[in-house]
Amino acid sequence: MTSVGMHASGTGARPMRVSWSGLPVLVLAAVLAVLPFAGVSEFTITLTTDAMIFAIWAMSLDLLVGYTGLVSFGHAAAFGLSGYAAGYFAREASGDFLLALLVAECVVGAVAVVLGFIATRVSGIAFAVISLCIAQVLFTIAVVWRDVTNGMDGMVGVPLPSIAGKTIQPGTQFYFLTAICLVAAFAILRRLVNSPFGRTLHAIRTNEDRAAAIGINVHFHKWIAFVLSWMVAAIAGTLMVFLKAGTTPMSLHWTESGNVLIMVIFGGVGTLLGPIVGSVAFVFVRDEFTTRFHAWQFVFGLVFVLVVLAFPTGLVGIFNRIWTLIWRPRS
Repeated sequence: MTSVGMHASGTGARPMRVSWSGLPVLVLAAVLAVLPFAGVSEFTITLTTDAMIFAIWAMSLDLLVGYTGLVSFGHAAAFGLSGYAAGYFAREASGDFLLALLVAECVVGAVAVVLGFIATRVSGIAFAVISLCIAQVLFTIAVVWRDVTNGMDGMVGVPLPSIAGKTIQPGTQFYFLTAICLVAAFAILRRLVNSPFGRTLHAIRTNEDRAAAIGINVHFHKWIAFVLSWMVAAIAGTLMVFLKAGTTPMSLHWTESGNVLIMVIFGGVGTLLGPIVGSVAFVFVRDEFTTRFHAWQFVFGLVFVLVVLAFPTGLVGIFNRIWTLIWRPRS
């Protein structure tokens, strides 16, 4: 129910329940809508756009890691592949964002259906290794297929995106395009994980053997989760290739897979909001540390380890702990 009222039953009445299911989506949309008008610099807008793209990618990984229990060391495969597919189409055919996104989704979806069918037959470290191998094979292809990818020099010359013939300019306009994609991805994934399908994934994550024993087709559900995860990651890859006006094979490298996994863990696994928080923290902390420390990876790694050791549920876990301490006395 979305409003408060009285429901007659028997001899009395009881209050109707209030549902706040759409509140996180509304809050996220409101914050993103107000930010460009809050007096922040163009550089901050660009950093925030970068963080939002990573957030979409991190949420797609969280569907596998946090809700299905499949830890992927090769999630850069979906991100990088979609970037090449969308970028090549935009450069050679049309810069229309929706068409490029459709092409990227078709390419990534087709690859995910085939590879996911094989990869999701195993779990644990075996799945992690297979996912890593997939990403590294695609990385090698991107390096040697110079006619399409231009090798390690990278694909360049991707035009500005357009929608309905209107060019989306860098800065605030592209920021809002990215924000719309982020809110849409968050709303869809949130609806998915709270659906019967999402609860089935949770059962599989908790105990695969018990899930199979009660009649759940474990392999089928993991396969579908794998495909959906890759297709959401394709949104991020498409946005990034337009933001950077190109891409390189490094978008497929295992180090990028490690970065996005760090974002998920740092923010909070299995929360959807956590990957968003983790991505924002990663991008802004990386920018700050890069200007101050030559070995920023070491400094950020130290911060990451300390946070995870103190709060295994990530930054969102810190917020939840504080909220509990504040609310408990009032309850």
